[in-house]
Amino acid sequence: MKTLMVIDPQRCSECEDCINACKKAHGVARTKKTSTVPLFCLQCHPDKAPCARICPTGAIQEEDGTLIVDEDACILCRLCMIACPVGMLVIDEEKKAVQKCTLCLDAEDQILPACVEACKDNVLKIFSVEDLEELKKDLSYTEVLNEAMKAYQNKI
Repeated sequence: MKTLMVIDPQRCSECEDCINACKKAHGVARTKKTSTVPLFCLQCHPDKAPCARICPTGAIQEEDGTLIVDEDACILCRLCMIACPVGMLVIDEEKKAVQKCTLCLDAEDQILPACVEACKDNVLKIFSVEDLEELKKDLSYTEVLNEAMKAYQNKI
């Protein structure tokens, strides 16, 4: 099941709790702070993700609908970091490998992503692509979701 992170930037208080929770859960923040709100991985389609397509060792592989970095296969060439359209891959110096947001699928005992649990403003939401398709049927969401889906499809 393909899953996406959605943020409501107008409600974000810029507290950075999501970034700190990510760093605590993974040892390195897999999200970045822009001048106003956090920026997350686009969770590109596994077949079209620039980071996975350019990786010379195939270290970035799809697992349960999300791209995961195989730390043992990563050679730190940084090509994935260059290819990422939003620059969301980071280096974990301790693990000597690139890391990317996995929506905490690689974290033990984590039901929701750490950033979503930590967000006191409740501005981070997780949706499956299927959920978004269902929401499109609700006329009050149709225009907004159609635009969001166009943007998503153009990014992958």
